[in-house]
Amino acid sequence: MLPYKGKPRPSILWLKDNLPLKESDQIRFKKTENKATLMIKNVKKEDEGKYTLTLDNKVNRRSFHIYVITLGPPSKPVGPIRLDEVRAESMILSWDEPNDDGGGDITCYTVEKRDTSETKWKMVCSSVQDTQFKVCNLIKDVQYQFRVCAENRYGVSEPLISQMVIAKHQFRPPGPPGKPFVYNVTNDGMTIQWEKPLYDGGTAIQGFHVEKKEKNSAIWQKVNTVLIKETEYRILELIEGLEYSFRVYAQNDAGFGRVSDETTPDAPGTPDATEVTGESITLSWTPPTSDGGNPIQYYILEKREKKTVHFYKVITKKPIVECAHRVLNLTENMEYEFRVMAVNEAGVGAPSNTSIPIKAAEPKDIPCAPSVVCVCDSTNTSISLEWSRPADDGGMEVIGYIIEMVKGEDTEWTRVNEELVAQTSFVVTGLETGAEYKFRVAAVNHMGRSENKEILEPAQAVERLTPPQVDIDASFKQTHIVKAGGSVCLGIHFRGRPIPTATWVKDEGQLSVMSDITTTDDYSSLSIENCCRYDSGKYTVNLENASGSKAITFTVKMLDTPGPPQGVVFKEVTRGSITLTWEPPLNDGGAQIHHYIVERHEATRRTWQQSGGKCTHRILKIQDLLEGVPYFFRVSAENQYGVGEAFELTEPVIATAEPAAPKRMDILDTTDNSVSLGWLKPEHDGGSRIQCYIIEAKAKGTDKWVVVGNTKNQTYVVEKLNKGDEYDFRVKAKNEAGYSKPRETLAPVLVKEPHIEPAADLSEITNQLVTCRSGSTFTIDIPISGRPAPKVTWKLEEMRLKSSDRVSIKVTKDRTSISVKESMRGDGGKYYLTLENVAGTKTFTIDVNVIGKPSPPARPIKISSITSESCTVSWQPPEDDGGTDITNYIVEKRESGFTAWQLINSSVKRTSLRVSHLTKYMQYTFRVSAENRFGVGKPTESETIVAEHPYSKYYSIKTFQYIYQFIA
Repeated sequence: MLPYKGKPRPSILWLKDNLPLKESDQIRFKKTENKATLMIKNVKKEDEGKYTLTLDNKVNRRSFHIYVITLGPPSKPVGPIRLDEVRAESMILSWDEPNDDGGGDITCYTVEKRDTSETKWKMVCSSVQDTQFKVCNLIKDVQYQFRVCAENRYGVSEPLISQMVIAKHQFRPPGPPGKPFVYNVTNDGMTIQWEKPLYDGGTAIQGFHVEKKEKNSAIWQKVNTVLIKETEYRILELIEGLEYSFRVYAQNDAGFGRVSDETTPDAPGTPDATEVTGESITLSWTPPTSDGGNPIQYYILEKREKKTVHFYKVITKKPIVECAHRVLNLTENMEYEFRVMAVNEAGVGAPSNTSIPIKAAEPKDIPCAPSVVCVCDSTNTSISLEWSRPADDGGMEVIGYIIEMVKGEDTEWTRVNEELVAQTSFVVTGLETGAEYKFRVAAVNHMGRSENKEILEPAQAVERLTPPQVDIDASFKQTHIVKAGGSVCLGIHFRGRPIPTATWVKDEGQLSVMSDITTTDDYSSLSIENCCRYDSGKYTVNLENASGSKAITFTVKMLDTPGPPQGVVFKEVTRGSITLTWEPPLNDGGAQIHHYIVERHEATRRTWQQSGGKCTHRILKIQDLLEGVPYFFRVSAENQYGVGEAFELTEPVIATAEPAAPKRMDILDTTDNSVSLGWLKPEHDGGSRIQCYIIEAKAKGTDKWVVVGNTKNQTYVVEKLNKGDEYDFRVKAKNEAGYSKPRETLAPVLVKEPHIEPAADLSEITNQLVTCRSGSTFTIDIPISGRPAPKVTWKLEEMRLKSSDRVSIKVTKDRTSISVKESMRGDGGKYYLTLENVAGTKTFTIDVNVIGKPSPPARPIKISSITSESCTVSWQPPEDDGGTDITNYIVEKRESGFTAWQLINSSVKRTSLRVSHLTKYMQYTFRVSAENRFGVGKPTESETIVAEHPYSKYYSIKTFQYIYQFIA
């Protein structure tokens, strides 16, 4: 309020930050003959600034400046809350200072934590001076949430809440170190050295531990007394002539890692017979994969007769230094078994696998090779082989098979299996991802090894994608019935490539804090201990990988006391009596509800008193209540397992009085002819149910209140008002006893439609990108706003979209959506949403990417280099790769007269393939399909060709003679 004077009387103009101020519900001007008043209600931070009073008359024009500073609590800290370090017992949090300090320095920050299974926040520290804080004393594997408030001299800010996080280490124990090797051996000690683990567990390795074991002892003894920092260690106080084994393991913050391999030599390969007679057997074997860090000095060969227990050393004149030896002086027709051990400076290594029984007999014959060898499966590191038995076993039983392989363009074949494979299938592991390999298989009987049979085409170590599948056995149950206090375990075996992820959810809410989920590569289980009624319901495990998904639902039925009844309300309130009604519990405990128990107690007492006995209906009239005395009520249900949890009314009830006035009446919205009102329910209802609310209005400049409506809700729209007029409103609550006092609006309301520029909320669409698979339905659903309601237009690139059989466009007051069924690749691109009203026009962009299987390879498929046994098939890539890279091509053939297609190769990387093993003069048709990570596209077929040389010998000679005669 400012006094002023001037003749003639000056005009008054108020400005804020050099802009004219306008009157509103918050800002009011008042002017008398000698005073000018500016009044601002409910001052906010944005009301701070420079205010100017300008006085103007015919004599002069003068301005007076007033600076207003608003003081209050700061804004909440700037997020998000960062988790700088997460451990099982502690976490380090950090955040940024508030954008607004409220006009005073930030004195401190308050940090609180909450176990997500509870609703109560617990104070961690109320005097944090920095924007970083370490929270200690956490419980391992418990999920927490944190919040931070800023504080100044005027108050505390709103909290900044973090994401949920589990208190656990972010690293694991390290892997095993490399196998130690021994050097510098003396009569009382030796030095061992090893390589660091390939995997450190995600944190630095603190050091190593060394253990030793004497030969023929099962006990490992720790050697070092302090942590070893280096990768070598000198071991002393050893007994001369005694053989030792050593092993090493690493340590980091997560604990001890796995131990390394021992230092003695590995076992040699299994001995094989290369020559057999009636009195001798010649054996050969492969050297150990590791010599333990010392050269192999010689080998010890042992034998035993079949069906005996003990091995005996083969006596030799000289040590066996080669990987072969001829054993003499054997008994004819006797079967023998052999094994071999390597020896270095550290001692005798482990024995090899025992050979197959070998009969000392004059040779008969070896078997022929397996007839067919093929690849049946593959992963990134393995290839599965299958083959057929030899047509001729050489007159003796085939006792196993030998598999050999060669990588890429290499020429040296290496043996895969140490022991003979008895079955006609084998999985070769430890392969390089993406590399091509050739394999061959030989059959073995007691007379020796057959010729090799090689696969037709090189095989590639690539992952074959398969969607998740469930393995169900006799123990599988989908419905489990559990008594209260018991436990339940829901488990499922599954498979798929890549390995599916398993996620457990409960249909009716969150999983219990007592739930324990265990998942491996092929099994997942959910265990719940000490079950209660709230653990009943449907549990679903979702299995998902890049190839698809599958869901299995389990039903858990709990046998327990019932839960609390629902919806306890007062149906009728009179002086001295109250009628209660309620709904049955959501959970009946797995048994029928027998009856209900209603209890009451006066507000000044704590003892509950049963009312009306056992009630079989869901309504009860309680009489003999003292008038004016407040009562608390509770209702509980009972089944065959006992009385369940009670539903207790939190507020006392008095029979009976008028209700309190409604709380806080607000203006929710205005239009050109209506006003939307809202309010909060009264502090108390007078002891009886609120029947309705009465709304009254008063035009500005009048004193008469007029009833404009009534409602049972806490909102109401007053219609048929005059545009541009101002009104006051008030509301009263009504119960059985009468009407409450009215609650009025703070200021008159102007009836006018506000103009608000249109807007759209794209926050629900990540990166404004929608991705879907071809053939499926995608939907773009966007919240919109604007007053008046904006006009909505959808476009795909430059084409305006309208609803059709495939395209559905929906528009409501606050949302718009477009849905496209059976999507195609052409449906991808930029979608433009345009919103337009009198306040402005805005356009928003959403990118749509439709992905799927590739199209067929481009026509035609060319067949060249045709001979009687082979040809070359070549083709062009598909015009559409489905939105992702082509991983491989599948080539098939079909012989004339047959309808079935035969697979030639399912992992072709190039756009051509040499096809061999054709039958002379046979007609063939070929087809090629492209494959990406979403599946195999449709094939493209070639023309039919005949497997024959382009010219016969007779025709070639005749042509040559004809040319010769022509030249002559």
